[in-house]
Amino acid sequence: MKSTFVAVVKATVTAVLFYLLFRSVNFTEFVATLRHARYDILLAGFLVLWLGHYICIFRWRMLMRPLMPIPSLTNLFGIYCIGLFFNLAFPTVVGGDVVKMYYAGKPSRRFAQSFAATFLDRDTGMLAMMIIAVVATLFHPVRLAGIPVPLIIWSAFVLFVAVNVAIFAPRFHQAFVRGLQKLRLERIAAKVDMISLAFQTIGRHWNVLALSLLISVVNQMLVISVTWLTAVALRIEVSFLYFLVFVPVITLISMIPISLNGMGLREYAFVTLFTAIGVDRESGVALGLLSSAIILLSALPGGVVYVFFRSRADVEQMTRLETGFT
Repeated sequence: MKSTFVAVVKATVTAVLFYLLFRSVNFTEFVATLRHARYDILLAGFLVLWLGHYICIFRWRMLMRPLMPIPSLTNLFGIYCIGLFFNLAFPTVVGGDVVKMYYAGKPSRRFAQSFAATFLDRDTGMLAMMIIAVVATLFHPVRLAGIPVPLIIWSAFVLFVAVNVAIFAPRFHQAFVRGLQKLRLERIAAKVDMISLAFQTIGRHWNVLALSLLISVVNQMLVISVTWLTAVALRIEVSFLYFLVFVPVITLISMIPISLNGMGLREYAFVTLFTAIGVDRESGVALGLLSSAIILLSALPGGVVYVFFRSRADVEQMTRLETGFT
């Protein structure tokens, strides 16, 4: 009942955001913008995005190696595609990272270790994105009326680094586990302790973490390039430096859990930021929608793969795991 209510609220927020997005759009100009787009460049952007996805599979595999038996590359590819589908294209209670954690850990039943590897896979990607953004703000300070872009980026970066320091600090975990035990939450304490041990294990492999961060920087540059290629396809003339700053901010905004998979929020952020630097509203809306469409299209093959993986028992187990870990 609760999940249904949340889904209805998110759907309502998504609909309102799209209404606000389109209510002042000149549809004749909007359609003309789409009609004159370079679809060969959009296809190139789609292929670049998939190159980034493929690189991420190797990053995830590398993070698993110190923790658990690694599924075959073919299976990991399929699991990664399913995770994309759940994260980006299929509104559901069970998140894509939980799906990846479950299917990767299912053969060995090492779900805590799979959780750690999957978490760090996402974590290094986010860190790389923020590093790119903070460096870009140093070389290309962006000042927009009413939008404190540098403050958003630097605040998020500092908070993110602080959380990661806590994650990898043994004393923090020990104190947290003892606190849970004093509250007689032994089951939760045991899970936290198991996950903590997995983080401490991977924390001793600094070469793995450093290489995964390097891979993440390459991947994030590819993702940002996809948005830039989409703008080029729409004949929007904006410096690439703006994309290095704006795309991470848009990603952070789209992660706010008030709409369906960030839909509406992502597009509204595109329009707000790019119109603030002189892009017309119709082009801004087209850029946001096409950028989202490319991401959604890249996730759809995961739905086909999921047909061959899914079972009723798996869905129930994933739901229990998500509840347990959260």
